[in-house]
Amino acid sequence: MRKLLIFATLISILSSCSNEEIKDERLNGDWYLTNAYCFCAFDPNTDFKDFTLNFDNSKQTVSIANPAETYYFIAENGSYGYQLSNNEISFKGLTTSYKYSIENDVLTLDKIDDPQIADDELTLIYQRK
Repeated sequence: MRKLLIFATLISILSSCSNEEIKDERLNGDWYLTNAYCFCAFDPNTDFKDFTLNFDNSKQTVSIANPAETYYFIAENGSYGYQLSNNEISFKGLTTSYKYSIENDVLTLDKIDDPQIADDELTLIYQRK
């Protein structure tokens, strides 16, 4: 009986550790795009500040807003769950993930590109609102 109790305790400890969400409080809040570096075509008169992110750490979600329904850098307008791991952020339901860094209220997202695809590099620079 004692072995069974120890085994059950060990299993519960291991399973609780694997479900732990990693949070970065620095992400929480509103961000607007200031620049995009990529091999992609967009109107030179594009007002980047209309591309926004709102991170809600309590729900582990991000709301993405784009000025036009037909053009976006990360994803269509909507709310997405996100996960953090080793300075990487991935969005639930999307296949791309990004390296991220935050310095002086500037969020930099570098798309983790597919080495098999040429010219898929993307760097997005956001400013905290």
